[in-house]
Amino acid sequence: MKASDGMGCMMGHKVRTNVNAQSSTISALLIASVSISGATLTACSPSSTPPSTTSQSASTTASSANGNHASNTDATPNASIASAAVPNQLTIYTSIDKAALEPLLTSYAKQINVPIHIVQDEPMSILARLKAEGGNSPADVILTEDAGIFSIAVKEGLLQPFNAEKAVAHVPERYRDPDGNWIALSSYARTAVYDSRVLHSNDISSYADLSKPKWSQKLCLSQGKYIPNQSLVVNLINNLGDKRTQEVMQGWLANLSVPVLLDDNEVLKAIESGKCQIGLLNSNHYGRYLQAHPDTPIKIKWINKGYGGVSTNITAVAIPHAAKHTELALGLIEWLAAKDQQSLYASLSNTFPIDPNAEASVLLKSWGDIEVSPIPVRLYGERQAMAVDLMQQAGYY
Repeated sequence: MKASDGMGCMMGHKVRTNVNAQSSTISALLIASVSISGATLTACSPSSTPPSTTSQSASTTASSANGNHASNTDATPNASIASAAVPNQLTIYTSIDKAALEPLLTSYAKQINVPIHIVQDEPMSILARLKAEGGNSPADVILTEDAGIFSIAVKEGLLQPFNAEKAVAHVPERYRDPDGNWIALSSYARTAVYDSRVLHSNDISSYADLSKPKWSQKLCLSQGKYIPNQSLVVNLINNLGDKRTQEVMQGWLANLSVPVLLDDNEVLKAIESGKCQIGLLNSNHYGRYLQAHPDTPIKIKWINKGYGGVSTNITAVAIPHAAKHTELALGLIEWLAAKDQQSLYASLSNTFPIDPNAEASVLLKSWGDIEVSPIPVRLYGERQAMAVDLMQQAGYY
């Protein structure tokens, strides 16, 4: 298959409007109001040739749903984000830590001479925001994690297909949406982390092994409604089949030392405090935790080696249906996907670059060799409903 196969649809405003059961999840999120604060950073030096330029001064503005903001040099502190698109400004909605994005985006902002505004929020909250804003959304680019999230966005009619031939050249088919609604920039694993005070890496083998009685009162898991767990279950179904996957989940639940937790951060806190000894979470979330807590006793293990490989997922980019600056958005996507930018982005976000010619970071290499499950990541979205149904049958939802 050629590199450009599956991405041939032209950039435009064609979207899919079919809705599934996840609609209620997004709608529920609309109830909560979110306070936004912003700050402007001076752009750093460029590193490669930009696709286009304008006459605007370059800057990067960051906003976050939790009120945290970077140091302010040019803008008024605590300024609220505009509810509509700003002319000649590229707006990015992302769940990626803005501190990881700013070194890249300030460089690109200077190259194209257009301000870039970053709005940081949780993945499902980004979808809720897009749905609430409708045609008035200022978002031009979505950069978030998990193919399951992008599948929901497509089914909700929140994205538009695009043709990014330059980006496709750096992204293997396994990491692309065949309909051109999104394209991956990096990958990460949903793997095991453990308390090195009581466990050794050699104690851990596979996802299925964690369902055995020897792990009773030692395991922590986040809730089944947490999208990364649904994607993991899709992978298990693909490797083990329905019946065995259900048995594995039931074994996990029997081995819990505490009730299921909200998300990966809560799993890390539980292990740190000694409430459990081992858990499953995204490797990039562990990387971020490790950087904030360098003395933590929590270690990572690439699980499932020799058992079909560890389940991997993606961070990816997409263009919202209501985007006002699609040409600028497409230029950014192609720039981010290039090998050098992809390597830097992956390093800053504690993920693996998608381009096979790009280098992983020193930190990720230090975690040892990884065997990756070959499942196409698009299946995490396509088979999400199947996974949820099986999780409900197992009592893990």
